[in-house]
Amino acid sequence: MSSTTSDVDVLTAAGWLPGRDAAGPAMRAILEACAVVDPRVGGAGWKVFPAAREALRAYHGLLVRPSGPGLDVAPTGAVVDPREAACTVGSFHRLGAELGVLLFPLGRTDADAPLAVDELGRLFSVDHGGARLLGESVAEGLTSLARGRMPVRLTARREAWTLGPLPADDLLLEAVKAALTAVYVLHRHGAYSARAVRLRATTLRGIGALALDRVFPLPGGSLEAAAVPLARDMAQALEAAGIRTRGTELQLSVPPPPAVTGPPATFAWALTVGASAAHPSTADLTLTGGAGASVGEAAATFDACVADLVRPTAPEIVASRTVRDHGPDRVDHAVPRAARLPEGCGPAIDGAADDL
Repeated sequence: MSSTTSDVDVLTAAGWLPGRDAAGPAMRAILEACAVVDPRVGGAGWKVFPAAREALRAYHGLLVRPSGPGLDVAPTGAVVDPREAACTVGSFHRLGAELGVLLFPLGRTDADAPLAVDELGRLFSVDHGGARLLGESVAEGLTSLARGRMPVRLTARREAWTLGPLPADDLLLEAVKAALTAVYVLHRHGAYSARAVRLRATTLRGIGALALDRVFPLPGGSLEAAAVPLARDMAQALEAAGIRTRGTELQLSVPPPPAVTGPPATFAWALTVGASAAHPSTADLTLTGGAGASVGEAAATFDACVADLVRPTAPEIVASRTVRDHGPDRVDHAVPRAARLPEGCGPAIDGAADDL
């Protein structure tokens, strides 16, 4: 999305001029919008922030009309008045949680879609079809609506690939190595620093019963050295529960620490092995993310993680992983030697950059 002379004309035709300041009416409308709360989200209300205040002082009261036949989609107009979207606290509260930002109502489109601005100044809409990013600024978003530019739809992300076949004798160990590789990649690209690996075991007899669901803290030391003791602890837990790996679906995942918020909190890596009787040693891997992972820095982080998990490119990862000729989507993992763990709590933030 980029601004052009025609974009400026759209706003000028609506009554905007450089330096426009509708301070009085805008502040009254902001105060009225802030009085709206939603009991469905714990009585949450709107919180005004500088980007919202600046946008409303500049554009409050404008009636933006459609311009032309539409560049990509049908154009639509919009009114800039936060009271028009003040009753959408719940929808934008949930969207803000996924994006990791606050949102404030800005107005409503001619198609009755509420508009909101976030702390970065971006313009969003929410309707029956989902949430959309209209522009990196309010001006860009309003002109994109009027000229019919294609918005960016915010959707959950999911990437899937396969690993293996894994050696039957070391199935659990190899799965743990893949999980520790995910720990390293997620940390390296700034998603989060995992503190544990979760193991779920589901028996495949009958309807399939969940026989074990346990979180195993990462031991101290290097990730490479952590693989064997972690796999041993998991094997002992399975044995104590009377679970055999044959005929059992094992799923390893790398949960984010509780303190992680925003889009990275929705990132989820998982490995599932043993689900297929025909290919019991082939693992299915996924990396998923919420709608917040479809735009901005979170999208770049998600893409970087996928690139290193599916196609290792970083020298420190390539040096410690062996890619075998199993086809374009199959990669065999070894644990990166560079990443280290402090005693008892997962990969260190401090010092990790020095290792890289």
